[in-house]
Amino acid sequence: MRAIVLAALSLASIASHAQLLSFDEWYARADQDPYLKPRFGDEGPGVVNNTVDQDVFVAIMNNRNRQRAISDSLCRIGFERLRKNDHVGSMKRFNEAWLAMPINPEVHRAFGAYFRSMKRPLEAHQNYQAGIALDSTYAPLLKEEADVYMEQRYHMQQEGRDKKAEEFTLKALDLYKRAYRRMGNDAEVTYRLFECYVLTLNCPRAWEFHDKVVELGARSVEDMYLLRLKQYCVR
Repeated sequence: MRAIVLAALSLASIASHAQLLSFDEWYARADQDPYLKPRFGDEGPGVVNNTVDQDVFVAIMNNRNRQRAISDSLCRIGFERLRKNDHVGSMKRFNEAWLAMPINPEVHRAFGAYFRSMKRPLEAHQNYQAGIALDSTYAPLLKEEADVYMEQRYHMQQEGRDKKAEEFTLKALDLYKRAYRRMGNDAEVTYRLFECYVLTLNCPRAWEFHDKVVELGARSVEDMYLLRLKQYCVR
């Protein structure tokens, strides 16, 4: 049975052409195709059961005792498609992953990443937050939700909207702290905390995380943050 499941998932991963979509193109196509909407557009089991690929549907239904493994496998396939700029194939796999296990937070991370790839922060936040509501300790979700806030912070700063930029920084900081409690040795989360502490001029914490970044050695400290740290946080 395991071989049958893997074969079905492999079949699901095949796509003849990667289909990169703008958000407007996605919106128009998704209006006609529930397979392209997160959670099949919440259309209900009748539409979902008649929409999903038959081989994948059978594999999911026959393996309800392995729903997390099936769901995670489909997410991995979907992320592979997304990295290849295939917005059609990736959302299909993410929806199948949701069908396998609707409460899997990884699925909602996938939905969020999908809209983040289209530079749609509001839709990304909606899906990340739906996943966090299911599991408030799932560190990858917390980190990526924070990443979106940092991206928004950058745009607000470019527009001269400093108060809004500060608001986004504080939201990101809270999420990175929560992620760090779960994945403290992660170099990216450590660096992001260093950035946030420098930006908020929390000098003791900024130096603490500067030293942790250096100790991990995964990446060098950017000059803009190091200069700000040395200027405002002399030690």
